Amino acid sequence: MEWFIAKLVYQIQSGEGKHQPQFDEQLRLIQAEDFSTALSKAKEVGVDQQSTFFNVNKELVSWRFVDIVALDKIHSVTDKSEVYSEIVEADSAAEYLNDLKIKARKVRRQLIQVEHYI
Repeated sequence: MEWFIAKLVYQIQSGEGKHQPQFDEQLRLIQAEDFSTALSKAKEVGVDQQSTFFNVNKELVSWRFVDIVALDKIHSVTDKSEVYSEIVEADSAAEYLNDLKIKARKVRRQLIQVEHYI
């Protein structure tokens, strides 16, 4: 059996969808005999994890599986091993770096929240 990493994308819609478009990009570990089986298993996960529910505003929220946008074999799993890489070509370096700073601050806030609960 081999390990693969799959990137699945879901579209999230609340109510009538009159909001900024939202997508959830997930990285999933898949264990399979070959690429074809890994792709099938990743699609199965994507479809199985679709859901609908009502939010606190009693609006119907839908998580719809869009597709698998990446599937890569993981060659080795060791401490600090790379499991995923993507080269991004941005329209604006400044905007891209600003977005990264925002995401990095979110990670640091998560650490503070975890430390607060301990």
